Amino acid sequence: MTSIRIPVPRFPPAIAKMAAWIRPADQDARELPLLHRLAIVYLMLPVIIWLVGWFEWWLGIPALILIVMAFCQAVSGTWSRKLRAAMVAVIATAACWVMLTAAGGVFDAQNGDWLHQHTTFLDLGRYPWPTFLPDPLAEFTSGEDDSPPPPLLRYYLGYYIPPALAAQWLGLAAMNWAVPLWTWLGVTLILLMFTRERRGWGIALAVGVFILFSGMDILRVILWEGWNWIDLDIKRGGLLGLSVGRDHIEWDGFGQIRTQYSANTTSLMWVPQHFIPAGLYALLMLQLRRHRRFLAVSGVLLAAGLFWSAFVPIGLLPLIAVLLWENGIRPFLRWPNLLIAAPLAALIALYLTSGATNFSGGWIWEANDWSSMIRWALSFYLSEFLLLAVLLLILRPGLRREPFFIACFATLILLPLYQFGLSNFGDLPARASLPSLILLCWYCVDTITEYLRTRTYIRRRYSFGIACMVAILAIGSATAFVELARAQRNDSWRFLHEKASSTALLDLSYEEWLEAKTAYDIPATLRLLLDDDPQPSYGKWELIIQSEFDIYLKSKGSRLLYVKQPCVNADTEARFFLHVIPVDQADLPENRKQHGFHNLDFGFGPRFLSDGLCAAPKDLPYYEVSKIVTGQFTSDGRIWSAEASFQ
Repeated sequence: MTSIRIPVPRFPPAIAKMAAWIRPADQDARELPLLHRLAIVYLMLPVIIWLVGWFEWWLGIPALILIVMAFCQAVSGTWSRKLRAAMVAVIATAACWVMLTAAGGVFDAQNGDWLHQHTTFLDLGRYPWPTFLPDPLAEFTSGEDDSPPPPLLRYYLGYYIPPALAAQWLGLAAMNWAVPLWTWLGVTLILLMFTRERRGWGIALAVGVFILFSGMDILRVILWEGWNWIDLDIKRGGLLGLSVGRDHIEWDGFGQIRTQYSANTTSLMWVPQHFIPAGLYALLMLQLRRHRRFLAVSGVLLAAGLFWSAFVPIGLLPLIAVLLWENGIRPFLRWPNLLIAAPLAALIALYLTSGATNFSGGWIWEANDWSSMIRWALSFYLSEFLLLAVLLLILRPGLRREPFFIACFATLILLPLYQFGLSNFGDLPARASLPSLILLCWYCVDTITEYLRTRTYIRRRYSFGIACMVAILAIGSATAFVELARAQRNDSWRFLHEKASSTALLDLSYEEWLEAKTAYDIPATLRLLLDDDPQPSYGKWELIIQSEFDIYLKSKGSRLLYVKQPCVNADTEARFFLHVIPVDQADLPENRKQHGFHNLDFGFGPRFLSDGLCAAPKDLPYYEVSKIVTGQFTSDGRIWSAEASFQ
């Protein structure tokens, strides 16, 4: 065993004295466990970076001082911990899990959601803060005088800000390690907190159940769709010879009802920006439910949750109600909660809702017939969590009076009943359910562990119920294996730096991206607070090739823009090729060094056909480029080609 020490910044005496002066006298003298303090720092760090980096100094600096003063007692204590072998194993397991799921961009598994993630990371790392997204066609569609102001990037940025800060300081190549590292830190904290009360074999059991935890999605799909979507072909199947002919086995829908409760592996793979805060907040609230140091800053911490996710805080509301029920209102009436929580929540809400589009919403019975609802309810609730919840109540009768368990059960029952957003399965129930699902997983592990530790006659009494629970968890684990197999079979895993020059603009409509992620009409209040004077400059376009498509190069960011006017659909049907020849051949991936260039084939992507104009943006790789050869091709060969040299 070795001992590690984590350095803690020492606060100036004046700040420490002010914090001691305003600290309530009845504050709990016990220090928070180290893991929980690290989780609090992890959750608050993006908010602090955002406040200082996006807003005027007269707002950001005082906010920073107040937050530091508010949390200096909550995170104070001994910052050393014996690093045991079990902890090292958990940390290594977290790294393997992150890599297998391609979360954090370690590998590119052609994950559709990560096209959005890459775009957000790259925009935050490429452009000044606050980030205004330039329209690549502005110079070709209108004059400078009547061009609209650039839209503000509007998104819950808790997951994105720290790696983007590394890219701002060290260049976009820093994303190669910053994104995986930040993801791995969050997942490691979740696993360490989840296994905190376990010892020996209990740690391995808890980690295994947590990684593979899911509803019995495979049974529901087989019941309604048969076995045709599974192909056990070793050559084509990839991982374990499993080839999946279905995007997700978690998707479930009858009529207009579309619902999903995601497996932990699925959530980490597709939406770590939701999964990581959901796990940290749920475990903090469960394990520190009566700790007054935590309750004294819980309001600020939960307000910061809005910056991490728009849906996870909704799923936390029942758990917050439990904290109020168990502790009363007095422990929350501390100056951090009273002075900081409400203004911080209001500022984040103002930022997130500025320029927002109203999405339709309503109860599921308003747009569905009762036969579809009954069919859906029986298959969804029984296969997802209801059987596990019933078994837990049978095996542990005390849970009937456990407020957290009751809150989780009620949340999972009620969430799917309301349709909200563009896709019900991907928005409200799938993300807001994550805290309750993680706590349900915790109760399952706790029950199995307790059963294995008890005496023989108790084992016999509950053995059948435990066997049923293990069987349900084993069947549900198929979802995690299917997700990993589907990701691995794409056969295109490569490091993030090869993707660091690409954005979702090649695969999504640029107008749709701007509508979903940006705020065109920024309220005057928010405009006053933002540090956006003068307006950032994004460089100028330079025409480098005149051909079938005129190709422009942006002076900042090394971005190409293919423009043609007049333009018809036939001009965009052929694929583009882009051969990038670097100055240093060592910059190429191993599989490209033998060719001497980096081949980037891509479809047209956005179709700007208004007024006969069409354009497609494409980024050059981050390394220094000596020449490019580009054009379009079909199965019959090249339609046109051109080249430009930069030396």
